[in-house]
Amino acid sequence: MQKKMRIPGADRKPDGTTHFRLGASGQRVDVWLTGRTARNVYFQEHLPACFERALEFDRLNLRGAALEWIFTGARGGFAVRVSKNSVETVQCYYDSFGLSALSALGKADASASLEQWFATSMAQIMKGTEGLGTYPRKEWVRTKADFRGPVRSLTLSLDHKLALTVRVNGALKINQLCLIDVSRHQMRVSDPKADVQGRLIKPQPVPVEVNVDTQRRRQTMIGFGGVTIPTAYAELSAHGRRRWWELVMEYNLLIQRENPMGPGLRRDMSNWDRLDQASPHYYGDNFPNGNVSDFAYNRVLRRLGGQVWFEFWQLPDWAVKTGEYLDEKNRKRHGLVDVRQYVRAMVGYCLEAKRRTGAPPEVVGIQNELSQPVATYHAMTQALRVSLNRAGFAGVKIHMSDANMLSPDSTWGRQYADGITRARTFTADPKVWDAIDYATTHMYDYQEYFNDPDAFDAPLREFHRLTAGKPFLSTELCVNNPRFQKPCYRLALLMGELYHKNLVLADAAALLYCWSLVNVTQPSFGWTRALFVPDESQGFVPAPSSHQLRVFGAYSRRIRKGMTRVEVRASDPDLLTTAFAGRGRERTVVMLNRSTHPVTVTLHGVGKMPEMERCDPYHENECVSAPAKIRIEPGAVVTLTNVPRQRLPDHFTVSSYA
Repeated sequence: MQKKMRIPGADRKPDGTTHFRLGASGQRVDVWLTGRTARNVYFQEHLPACFERALEFDRLNLRGAALEWIFTGARGGFAVRVSKNSVETVQCYYDSFGLSALSALGKADASASLEQWFATSMAQIMKGTEGLGTYPRKEWVRTKADFRGPVRSLTLSLDHKLALTVRVNGALKINQLCLIDVSRHQMRVSDPKADVQGRLIKPQPVPVEVNVDTQRRRQTMIGFGGVTIPTAYAELSAHGRRRWWELVMEYNLLIQRENPMGPGLRRDMSNWDRLDQASPHYYGDNFPNGNVSDFAYNRVLRRLGGQVWFEFWQLPDWAVKTGEYLDEKNRKRHGLVDVRQYVRAMVGYCLEAKRRTGAPPEVVGIQNELSQPVATYHAMTQALRVSLNRAGFAGVKIHMSDANMLSPDSTWGRQYADGITRARTFTADPKVWDAIDYATTHMYDYQEYFNDPDAFDAPLREFHRLTAGKPFLSTELCVNNPRFQKPCYRLALLMGELYHKNLVLADAAALLYCWSLVNVTQPSFGWTRALFVPDESQGFVPAPSSHQLRVFGAYSRRIRKGMTRVEVRASDPDLLTTAFAGRGRERTVVMLNRSTHPVTVTLHGVGKMPEMERCDPYHENECVSAPAKIRIEPGAVVTLTNVPRQRLPDHFTVSSYA
C-alpha cells in the first residue's frame, strides 16, 4: 500500500494561532515519500495584499545556521534571514529569463553550438555560479541589520505605503520599498539539527461601525471614463470590438476624453479623424498611439448613453505664433497662442462633431497641461465662451486648463504646471472664472506621496478651496513614474486611495483614468498607464493590463451618472468609505481597507444591500450575494450595492450603433 504524502506544515488552532516545529523539534514526515526530518514549515494561507505576520519563538537554537522566512508571489518574492545577532531581508525577481545570468553565457563565444552552450550552462549551474539555478533569479535589494540578545519575536509587515518592514523583538530593524506582491509563505532552517519551536500570530478582525447619512448630500456624479485611443481601438478584431463595448458598459466607462489631432490638423480641419494622419504619441519602442478623433466610435458611445469631452494638448501649427513668452510661472516658452485661430479650431471641432455624431461635445477644456501666460488663458477663455454661444453651442460647458500636477511644492510641481497655481490664474479675474463651468487638474505628483498618501490631503483641500463653487472633474489619473511602472496590486490600491480622496476631499463629479485603452507591446507601459490593452494572443481582444482595472472598477461599476455622494463615517480611519444615493432607493457604498488587519463591518443607514463586489489580488470585481457579516481583508476593496450592472442592449452590433 502506498504511503500517504504529507507536506510539512503547522498546526492551526481555533484562535487563529499557528504552532510550528522544525529541525530537531520537528517530527519525521513523509515529503514525497522521502521520510526525512522536516526542515520546512509551509503555512497554509493565501496572504492578503497588505498584512502583518509575527513569529513568536519558544525555542530558537540555530546552531550557527540560519532561519529563513520566505514569501513568494507570481513575479518575485523576498526572504527574511535570521542568524546570530543579525537579520537581513532580500528581495528577488524571478519572472523573466532576462533575470538569469544564463543569458550572458553566449557572450564568450557567440558561435558556440547549442550542445556547447548547454554544457557550459550546466557546468556553471553545478558550480552554483551567482544568478544560475533551476530558475531565473535576480537579487533586487538586500538590507542587513544587527541586534543583540535572543530573538523572542520576528514581525513582518507589508503595507499600503509600499513599505516592507521587519521588527526584531518589537524594534524596527529593516524598512524597504517593496513593489513585489506575494501570496504564500514558509519557513526553513539550513541545519536539520537546529531546534525551532514557536507560533505564527496574525491580526484578528477589528469590528468597524459604518454610518451612512443619506440626507446629507454632496456632489452629483457625472461618471467615469478615460481616453480610448482610436488607433488602439482600430487594432481590435470584430469580436474584440464587441467585447470592448461590453466592457465599457460593465465598467461604466461612458466618458470619452478626446485626445485629438494637434499640430497635424489642417487649416480646413478636414482630417480630424484620419487615423493614417494621427499625431504619434510614443511610448518606448511600442508602435505609436495616435492623437486623433474617431467620430464613428463617439457615435456608438453616445447611443449607449455616453458623452465626449474635447481638449487640445498641442495646438494646430496654424494656431500658434512664433516667438518667446513667459508663462504663468514666469518661465520662458516658445510659440504663443493665436487666440482667434485657437477659437476657430475649437468651434470647428464642435461643428464637425455635431455633423458626424449628432451632438457637440458636452465639455471642452481650455488646453491640456501646457502652460500659457495668465493674460492668454484669460483671453482664450472669454473668446471661447463668446464664440461657442454665437455658434449655437451655449450648452457646451467649459473646464479650466488642467495642469500636470496638483501642488506647487511637490518636486514635479516645481518643474511642471500645477493645479493650485493654475486655479489662482483662472480665479484672478471674476469674469474669466464666471465663464468656466468646471475646475480640473491632473495629479501626477501624487506619486511623490506614495509613502505618505495623507500628506496629499492638504494641497487637495487647498485646490478645492480655491475653486469653490465650481464642480470638479478629475480628468487624468494614472501612474507614469518609471520607478513604479510595475503590475503591483498595492500600486493600484494606492490609486484607489486617490479616487477616494478625489471624491471626498475635492467633491469630484467625474473620475477619468489616463488611458482606457492603449496599444502597447512592451507591457510595462500598459501596467499602470492604461486600464485595458489589446491582447494579440487571444485574437486582438481587449484585456485588463493589470490590477488597475479592478480597483478603478470598484468605484466606477456601481456609481452611476446622477447619483449623489452622501456623508458617511467609519469608526476605523483606515477603512476609506464613500457612499452614494441615486433616484429612488439606489444605494452604493465602497469600502477600501488600507490597514494590515481585517475588519468586520456593521453598516447603518442604507437598508439591505443585496449584492457585493470583491476586489483584491484574487478577485476581479467578483459579484456575490452580500453576507450578513461583512469581512474585508487588508488591502481589499468591497462595494455593497443594490444598483444593477449595466449591460449592452439586446441585439447590439457595432455597425448598427455606428
